[in-house]
Amino acid sequence: MSVVNVTMAELHEKLSKCIAGERVLIDHEGNRFSARIQHVGFTGLKVIPETQIKNSTGDPGDIDGVTVPYDDIWELEVKGVVYSRLET
Repeated sequence: MSVVNVTMAELHEKLSKCIAGERVLIDHEGNRFSARIQHVGFTGLKVIPETQIKNSTGDPGDIDGVTVPYDDIWELEVKGVVYSRLET
């Protein structure tokens, strides 16, 4: 797996082209967690934290995601490449 450092603008551009299922690392109010994209929106992403996915016993699609702004996203993993946001 390779890591590519990108600016916030570059990361936002890559996120806008993502599909459901891609992995992201989120820093929301000081808590960091990994999640899977459920839906890409204009101002942010609807994601499902991976801990909820692991603990799910229901049917596919039964978990409601949470919406996070683009600014909370620190990493995006696509096809074995991790796009990591440069700290500003």
